[in-house]
Amino acid sequence: MGCPRRRLQFAALGLALLSCASAPTPSERPRRTILLTEQDDVRAGREGAGQVAAQIGVLDNPALQAYVNGIGHKLLRGVPNRGFDFEFNVVDQVEPNAFALPGGFIFVSRGLLLLANNEDQLACVMGHEIGHVVRRHAARQQAIALNAGPLSLPWVRAGQMAAYSRDMERQADEDGQLLCAAAGYDPRALGSFLTTLELAERLRAGTSRTPGFFDTHPGSTDRVAASAVHASEIRWRRDPAIGDPRASLLKHTDGLAVGPRPESGIFEGDRFLHPVLGFEIRFPSGWRTVNTNQLVGAMEPKGEAMIYLTGDLPAGSAKQVAETWLARARKDAPLDVRESVPVKVGTIDAYRMLLESSGRGASIRGYVTFVPYGPTTYRVAGIAPSLLADQYLPRVLVTMRSFRPLSEEDRHSITAMRLRVATARPGEDLAALGRRTNSAWDSTTAAVFNGLQIDQRFSGGELVKTAQVERYMPPKN
Repeated sequence: MGCPRRRLQFAALGLALLSCASAPTPSERPRRTILLTEQDDVRAGREGAGQVAAQIGVLDNPALQAYVNGIGHKLLRGVPNRGFDFEFNVVDQVEPNAFALPGGFIFVSRGLLLLANNEDQLACVMGHEIGHVVRRHAARQQAIALNAGPLSLPWVRAGQMAAYSRDMERQADEDGQLLCAAAGYDPRALGSFLTTLELAERLRAGTSRTPGFFDTHPGSTDRVAASAVHASEIRWRRDPAIGDPRASLLKHTDGLAVGPRPESGIFEGDRFLHPVLGFEIRFPSGWRTVNTNQLVGAMEPKGEAMIYLTGDLPAGSAKQVAETWLARARKDAPLDVRESVPVKVGTIDAYRMLLESSGRGASIRGYVTFVPYGPTTYRVAGIAPSLLADQYLPRVLVTMRSFRPLSEEDRHSITAMRLRVATARPGEDLAALGRRTNSAWDSTTAAVFNGLQIDQRFSGGELVKTAQVERYMPPKN
């Protein structure tokens, strides 16, 4: 399976076995909107915003949401005749990211809020995204794509837009800086944030990651330099209502989860624990794991097999739910049923199917097991090329059988890493402050997340971000 073409065939066929029963049928799927007018932008953006909420998830934090929304609408005061009713949301994405959908739907990730070091930086990023929307850069990119050929990109791809051109990025940078200056923010903060972001990317280099800001917003020393030059040409005055821009941001991000949130489930090695939904499942050792708002799963390192769990089906008889799912899945692709039997998953009465799908010279085989648990029927699906099925499908069965209720002991053993703001003491450096506060960050990571030099010495009284490992406390009913 080292051939990229065979991997693509495998992935395409795998969609038939892993498809959601609740997904719309071909006749129900919305058609891609051609962005000819602002009304088209709003329609496409609203559809995309729904996909973002489903695929990534919007953070349930009303206070933080109100804070970000307030900054966004303050920036909009500098946009005459903007034409759109903007919406600003915080998405539950670990990676530092921000993106705009057509029609004024702007998203900032939890990871970006953790990385930003003051309200000026956050405002510059949001102003940049407003610039993309106001100039209708998405429509211009779509026109380029349509003229280039029949292939087109969806509006939402794991919470990111197709990369803009360098001219569009430059325009959005400059527009964002002007909006910040008009709102009383420091336009120089764009350059300092891009520098911090570049350092954060280096920290992540060589690790498995999902797309972040630089995947769609190219970063370069030229861009940092250009933003500095443009900022020097802008006359601005600090809005006194902002107060200390660093203290303002840290006040609202103190306590925010760093990394995976237990509320969304977490991996402990190969075990996946979900304290809210109350289950655990174990994936094959050494496989690459993923956890999104829609599914949790793992892929064999060479891409030859994959296993996913989703909870998109209603409660009910496992057999009946399975047959309903199969009927809908067959509308997307032909599926041969090789086995269809009731099984036990622990003490749970479940139902399992062995399915096969062929097309374009490749054949895929996989198990799909339906496990009723609580108000949901979970679906554990695992697939591999038919030629390799005997090698990988036994591991799928092992994963399926590992599904079980989460014990109270395991639930109470879960920890969460959270951002906590500490006050520096005179003469301390980052290493000393980290030891005193028992921070989980080493000095290099702390320096990046605080926008400081690693040998920084504090005068005393400075606000410093630390990462604290704390026992997870389930939400009260």
